[in-house]
Amino acid sequence: MTKHYHAHRPYPIIPNQLRTQDWRYQLMNLSQETLLETIKDMPREALIEWLAWNDVHGIFSDEDSIAEGYEPLTKEQAAICVFVVIMRHRESWNGYMGDKYVKDMDLAVSTEI
Repeated sequence: MTKHYHAHRPYPIIPNQLRTQDWRYQLMNLSQETLLETIKDMPREALIEWLAWNDVHGIFSDEDSIAEGYEPLTKEQAAICVFVVIMRHRESWNGYMGDKYVKDMDLAVSTEI
């Protein structure tokens, strides 16, 4: 008997025509200043949900972090990760999140393009 392995994708793929209505895509299209304000006001759980949605293979949930021997992300760490993931592909980004340089920080996400 042959076993078939299928990747688990906890979040459905959003059709292109609906992406402008989805909060996760809306977040990615905010200006740097509005993004910074928005993620500072978001609850930790929403930040972690966005990270897990963006990278289904990442280790962001508390349960996954603990199982892998990591401390769960704090709200500040999750906010920095979301900001970096969104900003790292923008040519205008200088590596700062507000007045804090975050590009070379040791994060749960890559700061490289």
